[in-house]
Amino acid sequence: MVMTIGKVSKAEDEKLYPETEYYGLNGHDVWKRLYPDGSSERLPLEPSLKLANHSPTGFSWGYGGSGPAQLALALLLDATSDPEAAQAHYQLFKFDKVAGWGEAWRITRSEILLWLEIQKGHQLLARQGKN
Repeated sequence: MVMTIGKVSKAEDEKLYPETEYYGLNGHDVWKRLYPDGSSERLPLEPSLKLANHSPTGFSWGYGGSGPAQLALALLLDATSDPEAAQAHYQLFKFDKVAGWGEAWRITRSEILLWLEIQKGHQLLARQGKN
């Protein structure tokens, strides 16, 4: 059974995506696993480097530095396929999530998308409160 999560694209031919799990080990190895088949592959560094070059040597987590910033950007970009959303929210995602992770961690695409929707809701409420 393929578990599908919300629609990502705003195009007419919107796609449904299966669940993806992201996980990190040993302080720098980051993987993603697409369900239902469970095969893992490394989360690529290069797509996020094209948006912002914080850490060309790789990802890191557990603090608020450049390696965690690159990881936060890469996770948001991979989960959303939306460079604008990834760039708009990755620093907050770094401090909210990535900086607090221990040596080993996991997060799903669904959890990332939920976090992003909550942030968008906070921004909308803040804008409405200023009017």
